[in-house]
Amino acid sequence: MIQKDTVATIAKLARLEFTEPELMTFADQMNQILGFMEQLDGLDTSKIEATSHAVDIPGPMREDRVVESNVIESLLKENAPDHEDNFFRVPKVL
Repeated sequence: MIQKDTVATIAKLARLEFTEPELMTFADQMNQILGFMEQLDGLDTSKIEATSHAVDIPGPMREDRVVESNVIESLLKENAPDHEDNFFRVPKVL
């Protein structure tokens, strides 16, 4: 059971300031939430399949395959007038 002091400690850590009635209200609300969680804990979920999303998300529409790419070379040609292998050549800075 969450006490008013616990709510005050959490509020202090979050750098929030509440009045005494607000602390009591939040303590009551947190206890209600924990009560709901206890109700859910009592449910039998052994026959429910685990999911990562509430709805099905379709996969990619194409198959994955490895292809040759010249992205680095084209980027170097477009953006670096002076390059060597796959590296930019820049003036020396001291």
